Amino acid sequence: MRKIAASFLILILLVLLTGCGAASSPTTPVPPVTSRLALVANSISDSISGYAIDAQSGRLSLKGTMPTGGTSPRVIAVEPSGRFAYVANTASNDISVFAIDTNTGTLRRLGAPVPAGNRPQFIVVGPTGSLLYVVNQNSNNLSGFSIDPNTGALTPLSGTVVTDSLPVGLSFHPSGRFAYVANSNSSDVTVYAVSNTGALGLLGAVPARANPTSITMHPSGKFAYLANSGSNDITVLSVDPVSGVLAVLPGRADTGNSPTSVTVDSQGRFAYVTHSIAGNIAVFAIDGATGALTPGSVVPTGANPVSLTLDASGQFAYVANQGSDDISVFAVDRVTGALTPAGPAVVAGTGPAWVTIVE
Repeated sequence: MRKIAASFLILILLVLLTGCGAASSPTTPVPPVTSRLALVANSISDSISGYAIDAQSGRLSLKGTMPTGGTSPRVIAVEPSGRFAYVANTASNDISVFAIDTNTGTLRRLGAPVPAGNRPQFIVVGPTGSLLYVVNQNSNNLSGFSIDPNTGALTPLSGTVVTDSLPVGLSFHPSGRFAYVANSNSSDVTVYAVSNTGALGLLGAVPARANPTSITMHPSGKFAYLANSGSNDITVLSVDPVSGVLAVLPGRADTGNSPTSVTVDSQGRFAYVTHSIAGNIAVFAIDGATGALTPGSVVPTGANPVSLTLDASGQFAYVANQGSDDISVFAVDRVTGALTPAGPAVVAGTGPAWVTIVE
């Protein structure tokens, strides 16, 4: 009887110990995996498409497409938290606002588009992340909106800031103290001081070559690059870090037919120039001391490439081919800057004009 009682006691202890062990290691729900997202503005089908990005290959998988509510969407800007996206609708003169589900990657349009100036050609979230700046091409001015951090809603700021003729692009200095606008018809760059409140004050203008289509800052803040569609070249400018003043550097970097954009990698070592008419991308090495461009390879794309976007890792590049309704995906050689196609082009909506990566 004693042996039976002892055995029974041992069995009870084993059960209790097993139960305690289970209680000390509760099962924790696995959080959803957040995939990076690529957003594409389709300028002719008046829509925005969302794609999941494969981290290993850089390939895109379509998650959905929805109308912007406006006409001719051109550029997409995302605020720093990655929860809200803004789309400039150039033909309907307004800005569409979308909420981004960071777990599923799906988009939801928030209300009706917000009125902007005449033909909002370019938009960018400012250095503080709390203001959205709009380049109004036909109004020859800039307008601004405050961003509600909780709802993403836009509130117009009073007044506008004048530019020169036909502004097409806006870039902020890495310090956040200066802003630069490329003006196509007047072939120059207007320079602005940025106050602590985000207000822009005109400092002057610097002549450029014929019909610049975009302006891009070097990550060091020492140089700026202008794509000149009228003269088929790139202007390199030096930047005074104290005054923000620009100076055109000697020489020029010849490109293919109709350069539309310049994209500089995050290390400031390479520049990528899209050529809308030639249908290719030119790769340039950047001299870190002088800002000078040395031509490298030329890579074919789809028809009418208008913009190139690098992901934050610098491993992949995405090109919006407006004429062939697709996105070219390239792997980037981090040593040479060379681009290698990462599979066939990805089908987009009609007239894709811009790709934005939500990290």
